[in-house]
Amino acid sequence: MGSARINGVVLAVIFAVGGCVHAGTSDMVFEREAWSREVEKNGLDPAVVQYPFESSPEIEAWVAKVLKRHGHDSEGSRLDVIQSAMFENEFNFTYEDGTTLPAAEAFERRRGNCMSFTALFVTMARAAGIEAFLLAVRRTPGIDKEGDLVVLNHHVVAGYRGPRKVTIYDFNVTSSETFMQRFVVDDVMATAMYHNNLAGEAIRTDDFESAVWHLDITTRLVPDWTHGWVNYGVARFRNGDIDDALACYEKALQLRPNNSSALTNMAFVYRELGRHQESEMALRAAAHTSVNPYTLIAIADSEMIRGNYEDAASYLRRARWSYRSEPEVWDAMSRLARLRGDVRKAERHASHADKLRREAESAEEE
Repeated sequence: MGSARINGVVLAVIFAVGGCVHAGTSDMVFEREAWSREVEKNGLDPAVVQYPFESSPEIEAWVAKVLKRHGHDSEGSRLDVIQSAMFENEFNFTYEDGTTLPAAEAFERRRGNCMSFTALFVTMARAAGIEAFLLAVRRTPGIDKEGDLVVLNHHVVAGYRGPRKVTIYDFNVTSSETFMQRFVVDDVMATAMYHNNLAGEAIRTDDFESAVWHLDITTRLVPDWTHGWVNYGVARFRNGDIDDALACYEKALQLRPNNSSALTNMAFVYRELGRHQESEMALRAAAHTSVNPYTLIAIADSEMIRGNYEDAASYLRRARWSYRSEPEVWDAMSRLARLRGDVRKAERHASHADKLRREAESAEEE
């Protein structure tokens, strides 16, 4: 029996973003001292854990200046003033994907990713005496592939609970996709997400010891967060701790049975260990619920090896439905068409994949 070609580890990294987190409780943590107490309850020293909403005299002076210049009445209008000022030319904030910074440093350097920018807004709001917070939103995640890493990008926004409703401040100005659910993120969960981001950045630069350190903090702060355990497994595996990696994936599956990210990563580990039957079983289980095109491509390739072309086509149709602009989906469709003897269709799909790559390269250059 041939084994499936798995295109990459599914890494549920949160970059500009958060994942599907638990809803906040009634005793939300929204200030530094309460945060420190909660961190200590989890056996961690607050001095070595980064508080994302760390303010500074410079932030407080900037907020006071902006509000004095523009005037303000209600809390909501003050937030609108702060948000508008952050997009003015004189603020000059540079977006940098993969740069997760606490609020004070993001303000000083005027750079960072979406999470840094959103955390900075929350900190500015609090400097104005307004209890703003992070919201994780649920929608189809963005998926990027970098070498053998597949990165799932979720999203966070800022929130403010007014007298009648929760107002959302979304700083991902390039996104037009709507979201249906949102979850309040307290400061402890936000800290776990922050360290998870730093771990993802460390993995991308092959600094696996740092990634393990950050994810140990993440999983101790929020032990019931599935994505944290999946990423911890990725870091452990890449650091050479195979048994620990599998234990992390098993923990993720205990929290969320049939989690496709955990199952796909387990399949990757089993394949590396030569345990091909277990790899195939884990990958098939992942494919039932996954929208990740690379997981669906991997199981489609497995079906092609077996000669099950109709099943392979079914998986590829699912991949194309959500990610029709992904070149590797069309590459896989080309492979299937060639195996079926349809050379013209194979060439057409391959040509379309090349076209999509050229378009992506042109967009990056712009």
